[in-house]
Amino acid sequence: MLSSDEERPQAEERPQPAAGVPAENAGRARARLGVAMFGVLLAAYAVNAMDRMVFPVLLPDVRAEYGFGLGAAGLQSTMFALGMGVTGIPAGLLVARMRRRDVVVLGTVLFSAATLLTVVSAGFADMLVWRLLSGVGEALQLTAIIAIAASAFARHRGAAVGSVNMAFAAGSVIGPALGGYLLSQYGTWRAPMVAFGVLGLVLAVAVVLAVRRWFTEAASPVGEQVTQVGGASRLLSRNPMVLAAVTVLFGLADFGFIGMYASYLREQLGYSSGQAGLVVGVSGLAAFASIVGGHLVDRIDPRTAVAGFQILGALAAVALFVGSDALWWQSVWSFLFGLFASAGSYVALAGCLVKSVDLRNAGRAAGLFVTAIYVPAGFAGYLFSLLATLSNWQAAGLIQLGALSLIGAALTLLLRPQDFSRPVPPSAAVTEHLETGS
Repeated sequence: MLSSDEERPQAEERPQPAAGVPAENAGRARARLGVAMFGVLLAAYAVNAMDRMVFPVLLPDVRAEYGFGLGAAGLQSTMFALGMGVTGIPAGLLVARMRRRDVVVLGTVLFSAATLLTVVSAGFADMLVWRLLSGVGEALQLTAIIAIAASAFARHRGAAVGSVNMAFAAGSVIGPALGGYLLSQYGTWRAPMVAFGVLGLVLAVAVVLAVRRWFTEAASPVGEQVTQVGGASRLLSRNPMVLAAVTVLFGLADFGFIGMYASYLREQLGYSSGQAGLVVGVSGLAAFASIVGGHLVDRIDPRTAVAGFQILGALAAVALFVGSDALWWQSVWSFLFGLFASAGSYVALAGCLVKSVDLRNAGRAAGLFVTAIYVPAGFAGYLFSLLATLSNWQAAGLIQLGALSLIGAALTLLLRPQDFSRPVPPSAAVTEHLETGS
């Protein structure tokens, strides 16, 4: 266990350069090794995404066996979001006190065990508990991985966070496809759940064996002669709180789209289920561009990055709900909304939140992001439905996806870019420390 003030990396755990090997070459070797270990963490997160995204595909079979009504089935499908939302901030506190690698392993084991226990559920109540716990496990895992990315890749935090979202995109594509295949091969919805649960446990073991603590607990970028300065020393400071507020608004907009856009296509525009699935599916493909969005976040002002993606998302929402009903139009703008939301705002908000605090609080900031986005997710679909009932589908889309995004963009004017943390050479860090007395 670590206190929040203890230095994370253990000197004896860091690989030391061999005699005669230039420090620059040794740093590059450590960086390559760090990227490989980060890949193992991303693989574990991708399995998490596979489990989360396959369950809605299996839900009709689950309903048929247990006799769940539509509402009960929908609750089972989205209960993970509540688990993630309520666990985010506590997970950030846990990351500050435990080894980050251990939190990743704990989260991976928890969601894998919950996945396996789902297949032996006696009924509605215990299955709901397992789905809730799967969200708790994902929150632990995601919070720790974002904290690791923020510390180990300080020069490229946005790109590192983008790669986390890209791993989720990969899992969200593989999960339903592989799950559907296993369902058809074995004739039971339990087969994919068992397969993904076991795979998650295997990845947890892989993290223990392959990922070293000098990487996950790094206090400076791995393989680089830089350190970090600046950033708020408390989560309740101006920049973290502004970004948390924008994240809440983004969560309502993004999960409103995820939860209700397909219904809008079918009920309002008269699309078939296949057409609606195609249009919604292309929005998910945009998440594969997350690393590109992350690179932009690393290179431009935080206000410009967050506000820009929020405004572009609002424009895409207007095009979706006011523009043509044609399949090609909806497909293009669905992709663009996914691009600006998943590869843009999600990555920008997560990356900027961890950049808004100092290194000691990176885990807490990651936990705040998880809570800020997933608690609203639990209410986003209901809010959209309420707005559509009180007015109409178009108005609901313009308000929840368009107006909330523009409000989020306006809030970024309150950010102070000079207060964000940034990587600098060690000599510059010493100079700044002497000048500021911090």
